[in-house]
Amino acid sequence: MTIQTILIEDDEKNRQVVSDLIQQFAPDVEICGTAGHVKKAVQLIENKAPQLVFMDIQIADGTGFDVLRKLSSRNFELIFITAFDNYAIKAFKFAAVDYLLKPLGMNEFKDALDRVRTRINEKSRHQHIDTLLHNMIQQSSQDRKISIATVTGYEFMDLKDIIWCQSEGSYTIFHLANNTKIISSRSLGYYEGLLSANNFCRIHQSTIINLRFIKSYIKGKSGYVTMSNGIKLEISQRRKNDFLNTL
Repeated sequence: MTIQTILIEDDEKNRQVVSDLIQQFAPDVEICGTAGHVKKAVQLIENKAPQLVFMDIQIADGTGFDVLRKLSSRNFELIFITAFDNYAIKAFKFAAVDYLLKPLGMNEFKDALDRVRTRINEKSRHQHIDTLLHNMIQQSSQDRKISIATVTGYEFMDLKDIIWCQSEGSYTIFHLANNTKIISSRSLGYYEGLLSANNFCRIHQSTIINLRFIKSYIKGKSGYVTMSNGIKLEISQRRKNDFLNTL
């Protein structure tokens, strides 16, 4: 199966780099158009309806985000191309959107294409992009969404609906406000890096809590918190000071 692809990039040298990588390592990917300006990019994507878009964050008269916002439909796989930017990269990870750092590396390129191939038939793939755009306009961290990787795909969840996260080996269990759970195929350590700046705190090797749902804190050698759903969670001695400073 040929993957119809559009490249949104205003720099001729970078376009050639991506084209060369595709030619060498992705014979099933066909570039059916390129654009370097917002208006042309929007028109091209809507006319061609590609399965995959490579998109630089910075283009001639705007950004890749401008292109995404103007599209009437975003039902395609997306790989962002960007210079190193901590904020942008964290946003991509939060929404489970693929990205490549300049200068482009062969192994990273091949890995990103492998992920695209496994997701290309998922009906919900546009939700990754919608989640990214949703998060960018939220003033409150609790109004953001997160993409949770599961063994079957992804769940898209509001942060304000997550009470706490529990480590279970290499998996993470999300405990939700509606008394349901989501089991993620990624570790608690992975989510700690994403959630720590969004009113969540790791209080134990096996526990991350949403501070919004703390009902009470009980002092002690290490202490524990009672959450809004009634569960009591221990705070490890090693993490007690960080928890109190955050609180």
